[in-house]
Amino acid sequence: MGFLVVRVCGKTFPHRHELKNTLGLEYDFRNKDFKGAFPSESQRMTVIEQFCKKNRLSFFVDGEELYNPTDKKKNEKAQTKLTLDELDNLDEFNLGEWLPILEQVADEKDIGKVGVVKWNEPSEIGKGFKEVNIEENTPLIKFDFDELSKDTHFHPLRDIQKQVLGPMMEAIKDGYKNIVLECPTGSGKSALAKTIAQAFGVPSYIVTHLKGLQAQYLKEMPYMKSVMGRGNYDCLLDVEAGCEDVSVAQAALENVTDKSPETCSAALAPCKYAKGFKCTKMNPSKEMGGLDFSVDANNLCGYYSALTKAQNSMYFVGNTAYMMAINKSGKVLPQRPFLIVDEAHQLASNMMSFHSLTVSQKMLEKLFRLPTKTDITNTKSVKKKDEYQKQRETIFKMFDGKGSFGVPKMTTMTLNTPSAERKKVLQTYGRYLFALHTEVKLKMKDKDSQTKYDKRELSYASNCVARIEDLLGSIATDWENWVYQVDEQNEYPTWVGFKPLKVADYSDELLLNLGQQRIFMSGTILNYDIFGRELGLKPEETAFISVDYSPFPEKNRPIYTHIKGGKLSRKDRGEDSYKKCADAIATIAAKYPEKKGLILPFTDDIENGIVEALKDNHPLVYARLRQHSKMPKERDAVFREFEEEQNNEILISTYANQGFDGKMVDFTVIAKVPFGPLGDIQVKTKAENDPKWYQLMTAVELAQMAGRCVRSQTDTGHTYIIDPSFMFHFERGMKNNPLARVLPPYIATSIIRNK
Repeated sequence: MGFLVVRVCGKTFPHRHELKNTLGLEYDFRNKDFKGAFPSESQRMTVIEQFCKKNRLSFFVDGEELYNPTDKKKNEKAQTKLTLDELDNLDEFNLGEWLPILEQVADEKDIGKVGVVKWNEPSEIGKGFKEVNIEENTPLIKFDFDELSKDTHFHPLRDIQKQVLGPMMEAIKDGYKNIVLECPTGSGKSALAKTIAQAFGVPSYIVTHLKGLQAQYLKEMPYMKSVMGRGNYDCLLDVEAGCEDVSVAQAALENVTDKSPETCSAALAPCKYAKGFKCTKMNPSKEMGGLDFSVDANNLCGYYSALTKAQNSMYFVGNTAYMMAINKSGKVLPQRPFLIVDEAHQLASNMMSFHSLTVSQKMLEKLFRLPTKTDITNTKSVKKKDEYQKQRETIFKMFDGKGSFGVPKMTTMTLNTPSAERKKVLQTYGRYLFALHTEVKLKMKDKDSQTKYDKRELSYASNCVARIEDLLGSIATDWENWVYQVDEQNEYPTWVGFKPLKVADYSDELLLNLGQQRIFMSGTILNYDIFGRELGLKPEETAFISVDYSPFPEKNRPIYTHIKGGKLSRKDRGEDSYKKCADAIATIAAKYPEKKGLILPFTDDIENGIVEALKDNHPLVYARLRQHSKMPKERDAVFREFEEEQNNEILISTYANQGFDGKMVDFTVIAKVPFGPLGDIQVKTKAENDPKWYQLMTAVELAQMAGRCVRSQTDTGHTYIIDPSFMFHFERGMKNNPLARVLPPYIATSIIRNK
């Protein structure tokens, strides 16, 4: 394996931090560019190349120019390099770059037969709750599913997929509005989504939990069409971000070209900010509301082109956050026969997060351009330190309506807070949020070249304003559904958070009304009553299909509990407990000297404690660790390199608990039973109101963590739970609610004790 010298040239200054910290390049002061040397087979080469293409930077390898943003012919030639076999290199990092190329890879009309089963609109009359349990010996229905999977990555379909497709199709034909499927992790639910839509031949929305899963669908099925948030696309008009002047926007429209000037994103375009401006590069509005998707997508800007192509495709793939945002903004998306939600156990939580808001010092620093604590620490001038401190105090002191927008100091909510006091506090915070909203709106209109927001700041401020508006409306109409939590550790509170207790009343308007029939898929529903109640699903309109076995041999996926680390509850965490965890991890790692591993620490604090303990006590294991920052692009680049490179690295990540495909991992370490944080008033209130909900959320998280390292029939992976309290919670549990009662039986039976 040789090494290749990489150079990145051009307007690198705006991207200097990502080039250095994320991509591992060093600045060459002599040549005024960034350089690095990497193994010829390293996936980092691909990541750097895609980064350069996205940001219009020149890319050289061993002196040969592979990409030049000004060379149109070379770029067109370079784009054609992507083949069907290379789709596995796609991820969240470079998905947007390749979306146009994906459209050329395959044509959905050539992929199997479409519409082999007649679809009828669901009945308005409830059929009564239907429950179907799939066992290992459940017979297959007489239907040629393999004809549908022909010419795809999924051919032939697995038996477990065929077993669930039968009752799913029956429930759809019987007119059930909600079809809830629980099928073990790794069983291939993306194939089910495609096959169901294809079998009935009707348009479907396919909704994923994260953009990474969205990318996975496109890798496996490039004939699907996808759209992401407006911020992922450039506006074609040469105007400043947030332009509100209709005449300026109109003049720019008259001189528009097909090439983006890259002055602002679609999220900050005049079509969003300039009232009365009608851009011809977006879909025209229909008389009855909504957008006209019959226009030629090639004549539209990047965002509306992607949206139009997705709407005109049978398979529209989007992530939950985007789909909720666009659906709530108005009647943009028409209803489709099917709404298919993958990783559906996350949906209620995603909806709660969508409605939640935390006002923090970090948020105020960004909105008011304040010096950070790091700025103060790094400043050597005493005068400058004092100046910075005064700037911060002006804003951060408790809100008084005279220039200060610090969080009002109120008593944080507890389980015993009277309703009258809770209402009064929420009203106080409502007035504060309204004042903050008004101030930020004024700052967004600032046109002074010295003080106005830049593109990134404007985008952030716009998002904050929208979320405050949403929160104010929700509290005004349903204050009893809201809880709040305030920092009480400082003279001036550094944060206040607002969260809803229920989203059942909002689930339709947020997402569910997009489908006449809604199909929810997950490996860990575990309890339909709680799942359905959280989303507001009517039992009489619901069919629940669950698989009672794992398609993977039990001997291939043992869960060991005999190696114990330290206690990691909040009160027990400390140097000694982290050392015990590090010792346990070192013992396990020694069993797999040449194999890849995965550590799931559950929280950032635990991750930091384990890493430091390994560094101090087990340097050889520490040397095998692979970490990532919280930046999504860097995280996904690390995930891809970890998967592709042949070595004995051990990835430690709080982001790999769910949705991470660990087929390359030979062992997994679960550091702590993943109980929800009872210090969070939302979690504590919901747990108090429904102890079974709290137990279920823990079991769901644990089952997801235990399913990371075995992803196929032939795959083998060992899971170690080193939390010394695990067996107590598994066998007895708090208030006599053992986890054994709610964990899937195929996980419970794979737990091996004392060896």
